[in-house]
Amino acid sequence: MIIFLTGLATVAALVSCDVLRVLKPDKALPRPVVIITGALLAVVGISGVVQLVQLA
Repeated sequence: MIIFLTGLATVAALVSCDVLRVLKPDKALPRPVVIITGALLAVVGISGVVQLVQLA
């Protein structure tokens, strides 16, 4: 369940990055948004690797 919620938060963060990029193409993305999105992607990636290792 935690992995699902983290994945959902990651998708929401990626969508917000895309929306900000479309609405304000000339401005850089806010640094906290980039850091949070990167951290969520790292958690999802690590949990995916752990799940694959457990299957082996």
